[in-house]
Amino acid sequence: MIYNKFIKYLTIFFFLLHTNIALSDNQIYYIDINFLMNSSLAGKSIIKQLDEKNKSNKKKFQDIENNLKKEEKQIISKKNVLDEDEYTKKVELFTNKVSEYKLLRTNTIKDINQLKNNAQTTLTNSLTPILAEYAEKNSISYIIPKRNIIIGKTDFNLTNTILKILDSKIKKINLK
Repeated sequence: MIYNKFIKYLTIFFFLLHTNIALSDNQIYYIDINFLMNSSLAGKSIIKQLDEKNKSNKKKFQDIENNLKKEEKQIISKKNVLDEDEYTKKVELFTNKVSEYKLLRTNTIKDINQLKNNAQTTLTNSLTPILAEYAEKNSISYIIPKRNIIIGKTDFNLTNTILKILDSKIKKINLK
């Protein structure tokens, strides 16, 4: 009987000891990195530059496509006029031009995606020291990305605060 009471008290005592560890004073905050990427001045500058490149490339590709369509119509219209060997050569040349166009377009898209990734990496690398400095000044133990949070109080969201600091320190990131 006394032994059972002793075990109960001992169990409660250990439970209370471990509870204090769980209730430690670690401050965990979160930020929405995608929001920072899209809403910061630096992020907007990246988006604007990419849009300009996309527009100029779209126009260039549209012109090439129009020229290829005209050339295709010309080749088709001359089918009955040209002898078969000459017609075949023209079709092969045209096919090569189409292949070159497709390759150019694919490479351009890859280059733009690479530019975007490099710019986002630069912005993320610039954001890291800002977060470290803010965390140190405000005794914050952890800052985690919002995408890893299922539910969180909005009091722990630092996104707008970090956005203001980021905008004051980095206005523009140039694409390379």
